[in-house]
Amino acid sequence: MEYQLTAEELNRITTLDAEQRYAYFVQAVADLEKIWILVDDDGFVLVSAEDERCIPVWPHAELAEQWIEGEWSHCTAQAVDVDTWLDKWTSGLNGDELAIAVLPDTDGPGVVVLPDELAETLINEMQDDA
Repeated sequence: MEYQLTAEELNRITTLDAEQRYAYFVQAVADLEKIWILVDDDGFVLVSAEDERCIPVWPHAELAEQWIEGEWSHCTAQAVDVDTWLDKWTSGLNGDELAIAVLPDTDGPGVVVLPDELAETLINEMQDDA
């Protein structure tokens, strides 16, 4: 069963600053074991932030879906299982020299991290939860 955010939770998350959203993302992904991305017919969506090409990620479908408008109106939110992310995406993103924009909002890209850094943080959080 997919976890659905309430309107109150959605509003609370969107009022957090970038560091708080990063901490929330790590905890939510460790709990729900999914990372949400946006995809189109060409693959996953990229953004530019801090002179890096980044893949934006979210912990919930509802947060990702807020970005499906304008130039991204043809995109869909897609879940990536956290184990698949750690096993395949981390090395793939490293190989493509891509960074990760964690839970971006209208003010900016959120916290921008390298794939290995996010993987290490997620693994530590999941071990702490175990």
